[in-house]
Amino acid sequence: MGKEGATLPGKPKQHPVDGGWMTVQEAADMLGLKTQQIYHLMSNYHVGLQVAVNMVRQNLALNGQGRADRYMLDGRWMTVRQAAEMLGVKPEAIRSWRRLHRDAQGKPATLQAAVDAYRQGVRRGGGRPVQHKVNGRPMTTFQAAEKCGMAVEAIRNRMSRKKCSLAACVNYYEKKKRRKAEKAIMNILGY
Repeated sequence: MGKEGATLPGKPKQHPVDGGWMTVQEAADMLGLKTQQIYHLMSNYHVGLQVAVNMVRQNLALNGQGRADRYMLDGRWMTVRQAAEMLGVKPEAIRSWRRLHRDAQGKPATLQAAVDAYRQGVRRGGGRPVQHKVNGRPMTTFQAAEKCGMAVEAIRNRMSRKKCSLAACVNYYEKKKRRKAEKAIMNILGY
């Protein structure tokens, strides 16, 4: 009938990769490559898909071609750039955080640790956002901006220009919002 390991027409062949089964298209998507690049690696080096994937991850193939190191992140292999795009920050911010937070052996922190830190609210400089007291409750400038419906920069600019606390700034914007709502209601009523 057919060759051993042959697939049905139109159905892509599955290869064992990282303990599971994957098509060449899925491997290419995972690595951020074109399927043809994977096929060329497999053909030129006479290797299977798992070895081709490992070669790309370790920069042993494709002459680097701008391919950055890949790290295991949430069960997927990702570059620092991909992780930064996912978080909405610049890649250098993640690299800087990793350099500043080293392990006991002096090696930079893992990409997973950096991503987890950013998910928990780390901002510029690698520190946590400063908590201010606003009406007896702790609040960051990010939370205040969200509460007031303003940009974080507007909140910080007002605090800097007027040399006021976050509480005073939040009260100002809440009063301003209240006055605007009262004026709109009075216009509707015809006063």
